[in-house]
Amino acid sequence: METSHMTDVVIVGAGPVGLTLACDLARRDVRVRIIDRATAYPVGTRARGVRARTQEVFEDLGVRDRLAEHAEPPFPRASTMRRETWCARR
Repeated sequence: METSHMTDVVIVGAGPVGLTLACDLARRDVRVRIIDRATAYPVGTRARGVRARTQEVFEDLGVRDRLAEHAEPPFPRASTMRRETWCARR
């Protein structure tokens, strides 16, 4: 017997934007399916620096503070920049 699963939204691409969208939709009880052409997960960080607008989105999603707990402090020269940027741990 086959089980059919309904999907409300199909997201093409499992990059940062696609995964963030999937998280937000899931919080709203929207059923999503993510498809991506990559056959394996990438190795290493894909978010070495997280810009202010991305942090605002994470704040709206309610995950900014939890993510910030895992961030490295900015490089010394980055502290002179006007906007705060997180650095992902290696």
